[in-house]
Amino acid sequence: MKWRTVVAAVFGILLSMPLLWLLFISLPGPDLGKPRAQQLNVIPMLTDVERQNVLTYGRECRTDADCDSRLRCFFSMVTQDSYCVDSRCMTDLQCQDGFTCQTYKARNGHDLLKACSLVGQRKEGEVCAMFTREPQYGCERGLLCHFRCGRPCRVEDPTSCPEGYFCEENPAAVSAACQPTCQGRTCPEGQQCVSVGGRASICAKVHGQNCKQTPCPQGQVCTFSDYPQPVDEVWMGCSQTCGARQDEPPCPEGTVCDLYRCRKTCTPGDSTACEPGYVCKRGSEDRWLCRPDHRTEGED
Repeated sequence: MKWRTVVAAVFGILLSMPLLWLLFISLPGPDLGKPRAQQLNVIPMLTDVERQNVLTYGRECRTDADCDSRLRCFFSMVTQDSYCVDSRCMTDLQCQDGFTCQTYKARNGHDLLKACSLVGQRKEGEVCAMFTREPQYGCERGLLCHFRCGRPCRVEDPTSCPEGYFCEENPAAVSAACQPTCQGRTCPEGQQCVSVGGRASICAKVHGQNCKQTPCPQGQVCTFSDYPQPVDEVWMGCSQTCGARQDEPPCPEGTVCDLYRCRKTCTPGDSTACEPGYVCKRGSEDRWLCRPDHRTEGED
């Protein structure tokens, strides 16, 4: 009788296999090919009446638990605080003139909020501010701010960016933007390919020592300034740190501690006191120091 029991058991397993297979293929599988932005939840807009009736709307928050279930906790780079909010737009038509509807991540990193963002004046490849009230720091219409202004692109498709740019995801928003690069390219005469953060790089005239190519000696740091916009000049050099710790050595002769850096002193009106690309400017505590000769405001 044992063999009959074994045969019956095997027969039962074989009969159940098609049912198990049908059950398996009917289960939802992972969306491996689905873009990450589509896997995130876009928080809808509330009506004006609904917003008025939500007690936590616009209130400060630390997490989503501080907000109504229809809202999300959002950190604003403009106001430098977090508050409960819904999406404020779905298309550009729902924004006032001079603004565009863009998508950002909620503070939880899992939900998306759409908000009207100021259209600025910065062009492709220029440094920008993602959240700003000043047009001179925002990107032109059609460009996204990801450290530098760039057109939207697809990371999986290198051809979605023009020559001299690469596609990079924006961690603060659900998008990717083209960022400048000069790697593998020949810069114009008098310019060098300079790293400006992450994988981004630009061709620019270098004033001072290119300490991104040649590392600074121990105890010194590489200072970097890339004003004005559009960038075609950068100021770099190694400087000793000071004023942050008691065990730091004193600044070398001819320099003083200013803003935690040992900076070269100079005499106003002496054109030979500073190296090319630098001018004698008033620093803190009424001291005169060699500073980058920017054509616009900005210091290293």
